[in-house]
Parts: sequence; structure tokens; C-alpha cells
Amino acid sequence: MTQPHDVRVVNANVLTMDPRQPRAEAIGFRDGIITAVGSTESVPADGRNTRTVDMAGATIVPGLIDAHSHLDLMAYAWEIATDCRSSRVDSIDGIVDALCRTAARTPAGTWVMGMGEHYQNHKLAEGRYPDKHDLDRVSTTHPVMYRASYHLNVFNSLGLELLGVDDDTPDAPGGRIERDPLTREATGRTYDMFSPLGGPQPAPAELAEGIRRVQERYLSVGVTALGDIVLHAEGLDALMDVERSGGLVLRASLYPKLPVVASARDVASGRLAERFAGLDPDRLRLSGVKIFLDGGLTAGAAALYEDYPGQPGYRGELAYRDEEVRELVRTADEAGLQIAIHAIGDRALDQAIEAIEALGDRRRGAPRHRIEHAGNMFMTKERIDRLVTARIVPVPQPAFLRTTAPGYIKHLGRDRIGPVMPFRTLIDQGLPVPGNSDAIGITADQHHPFPAMQTAVTRRVNDGEVLEADEAVSVEEALRMYTTWAAYSLGREAELGSLSAGKAADFAVLSRDPTEVPADEIGALTVASTWIAGREVYQAP
Repeated sequence: MTQPHDVRVVNANVLTMDPRQPRAEAIGFRDGIITAVGSTESVPADGRNTRTVDMAGATIVPGLIDAHSHLDLMAYAWEIATDCRSSRVDSIDGIVDALCRTAARTPAGTWVMGMGEHYQNHKLAEGRYPDKHDLDRVSTTHPVMYRASYHLNVFNSLGLELLGVDDDTPDAPGGRIERDPLTREATGRTYDMFSPLGGPQPAPAELAEGIRRVQERYLSVGVTALGDIVLHAEGLDALMDVERSGGLVLRASLYPKLPVVASARDVASGRLAERFAGLDPDRLRLSGVKIFLDGGLTAGAAALYEDYPGQPGYRGELAYRDEEVRELVRTADEAGLQIAIHAIGDRALDQAIEAIEALGDRRRGAPRHRIEHAGNMFMTKERIDRLVTARIVPVPQPAFLRTTAPGYIKHLGRDRIGPVMPFRTLIDQGLPVPGNSDAIGITADQHHPFPAMQTAVTRRVNDGEVLEADEAVSVEEALRMYTTWAAYSLGREAELGSLSAGKAADFAVLSRDPTEVPADEIGALTVASTWIAGREVYQAP
């Protein structure tokens, strides 16, 4: 059914996130763009076709923005892979049993793929991740993969064979194939080797269908826009297919991985940008590129200055030499693209900062570049000052504060990594902290903004411990993470992030006002409806 030309939403508690008018009770919009915000009287019904929606006092916030997401990986985790998370299994035997049930209904020779979670080795009865011998118990006629994070994937013997891995296969830059220290035999565990090995990917059509369903998960929690990091060519193809078919409802700003999804030559020549011709830029646009400098700390592959505990001489992996990173950054910037650099370890963080600093005043691309995971740890005063001076947006993961930050501390120790996720310090230095999930399906609510906001305010993690209480943010700041600051991180602050005249009519209707509930209840807020471009795209059952 076609929506009326004009719509006015009245009798609402509107948290606009616009400092010029923080609160309102009505919004008017035409053709998906806000025309007026204010009192009911100041937002009149101007035409005969105006539709009035009475919100009965409900709270409205701008559409929430996840500045670092992975739609294709979420599709894999929730719609394609077998659930091997700790909410379902508590041992390697449990993982094997779950995968065996999938193998029993899967044709021989077809991949059987499972999804676990970060630091699951600490939660399993055996105190370790599975290896190829465990997965060989699942099947010797199916290739099998278990994923604990994007950075850590385990394969059975047949899977290793199909990927061309033997005892002599070299590690790729920035990656590692784990080997038995005595026999040098590959154990099946691989760290940041999924792309170099050509790990199994669902077909674009299967991914596209999964993305359509994952999209509903986001809409149901009030998310209307994403900064989506595309790590595989199949994921980019799937997203384009969903948009062309009219199935993409969310607004997605894409950051394909350089050079895996797009080569440096494709970026420099404009061929990558040409692929987006004919697509609706309000729905799917090329915003930048993603560059990986190191691996994940969850996989023990983040690039550090000091040895990993219990691993003398091992300090993680850097994917590129300094001059190579500077060249990649310069190529993307000259193509007019925003750069999102993955850097977790302290050594990688410095390499990323230096590469952006090297642009100097010659920037031709986005007015600001990003470092993904900067702000999670290793935030010394010197690094923070350099972020400010170089106009770099740090993109830490508030969602990880609940689930993964305790593992960071257990892994390396507080003294070494400094304050965990020092949001208060970053904000006080004038840096926006964009809300985001980096969700790949590790937990059922990893993509849900409100539990992450609650933790940013309370600093209380899942086991009840309070981490760095002095780094807590206010409720308004937690909302800004997922609205104005997230929009800024995507370069879309003129269109999104606040309910202001001239911006998109994207908003979520909440069960309660997050500024008026106890802080430890923010995570329980629910969404009654979600609107994008002035159209209701989700309604709670």
C-alpha cells in the first residue's frame, strides 16, 4: 500500500539527538525527509493527504546505526552454520555431536560448518578448541569447519586437504597455520588464514537469502543503517543482489576488504566504484575500503610489541610492511574513499596511525578516516593525541565490553593493555565513539544496541564484574554512540543520526525512555516499530 504524501507523528516523546532541540512531541515528514520537528501544534496537517500517527506518548529515537557490521558473516552464523555456541554446548564432544547431526543430513563431499564463539576454549570442558582429530570424528567424507571467531577457524583432515594444506604449507602474511610443536603436523587450527586458504563460502544466492533474514534481526532492535565491512567477494555479490531485487531495507554503507574483495588496481581505476552504478545510494553505497593490518587477539594473532604470554618470541602477525600500508592508504584516499583500518595490537595501531598521518595535508578522500578496534585497549595519551591531530575516528566495540573484554584482560593483563575500552577518556578528548557491534553471530544479541549501551553506562560485564568504572558514559552519550557519532563515522552526519529537518525520517519507537529507566534496565528496552524513510518497516508482533 502506498504511503500518503505527508505524514505527521504526534503525541510522542521524541529524543531528537539534535542539541538545538533535544526534545519534541511531533515530527512531520514528506517523501521520507523530515520537514518539521516540534510541538503537535507546530507540525500541522498541511494537506488533505496527510496521515497522522498518534504515538500515545511512546518514546522515539533516531534510527540506530551500527557503524561496523558484517551482514554476510551474520547470515553465515545464524542462517547457514550449525550452532556450536556455549549456550548450546559445553564440551568438544557437544560440538562434535551437533556437527554430526548436520553431517547426517548433508550430502557427502559438502562442507559441514559450525559457529562457536570468542574465547570458547575457556568455556569448554576440555579447556581448549577442537582440532582436526576432533572434527574427523564428525566425518571423513565431509569437509568440516568450526569457527570460534572470524580469525580462528578449525578444519578436519579432509577440509585441510581440499584447501591444499599440508605440513609444509607456508603461513600467509598476517596469518598462521598451527602446527604440533613436536611433529610439525598441522593441527587443523588456523589463525587469520581463512581468506588466504580460500575457506568455504556459501554461494551468493544462499548468502543473499540469509542476509534478508538477518536484516529483520536488525530492524527488530531499531537499527536502520549500517557501516558494513565486506570481507569476501561472495558477500558483496549477495548484497548487490538483495538491493537489485528490492529486498534491501536497511541503509548500508559498504567497506569492501582491500585487496581481497577489491584489488588496489580496481580502487585506483574506479572499477570498484563503477560496480555500484545503478544501485540506490540511499540503500547501498560504496563508502570506503577496509584494510587488515593484523589478526585478532581472540586468535592470538594481533601484532604486539612484546611476546604473547607463554609464547617466547611470538608477537603476532603484521600483514604488511610500513611502506605497503602507506601505499594502500594513499591509493584509497586518492580514489576519494574513506579508509577503515583494522588494527588491534599496539604495533598495528601505530602502523595504522602513521599511515594516515603520512597523508598530511594531501588528503583527497573522505574528510576523516577510521581505525577499527582503536579504543578497545592500548590507548596511551600519546596515541589518543595523535588520533585527535590526524582527525582519525577510533571505532572500538561497545558490544565487546560485555563479552570479550574480560578475555583481553585474562590474555594479556591489565598492566599491559591499559584501561579497557576507555570511552570516557576518548570522549573527553573530543573523539566521537561510534556505536557498533562487529557482530558475526557470536552471541544472540551481539548486534543489539541497547545491551551494549547499558554496558557502556554501567561498565558491568556478563559475569557481573565492573571494568574501569571511571570510563563510564552517560545515557545520552550512549545514545549518541549509535546515532550522531555513528553517522559521523560513516560520513553521513548530514543525512542521518538525529531527528532534524532535512534529514531522513528514520526512527525507532521504544517501549520506554532510555533516559528515565534504571541504567541496568537499558538492555531490556524493546522496539515497538522501526521506520526508514518515513515508512514503517518493522512492527513488533
